[in-house]
Amino acid sequence: MPQTVDYYFAPQSPWAYLGHQRLRDVAKAAGALVRVRPVDLGGKVFPISGGLPLGQRAPQRQAYRLVEL
Repeated sequence: MPQTVDYYFAPQSPWAYLGHQRLRDVAKAAGALVRVRPVDLGGKVFPISGGLPLGQRAPQRQAYRLVEL
């Protein structure tokens, strides 16, 4: 039975988009299966953790997010 990688990611994340193909390539080379597990940050995680979606953050944090990208 092949190893399984549980891949938790936020679909709206540019980092998930950029890393997705690399993860698939590594898993394939290792003979592992990737089990995709999208996470709803805006609808489920943020309200529980106290986080805010980008559009509701302070302008300074919004600007820093653009630098981060």
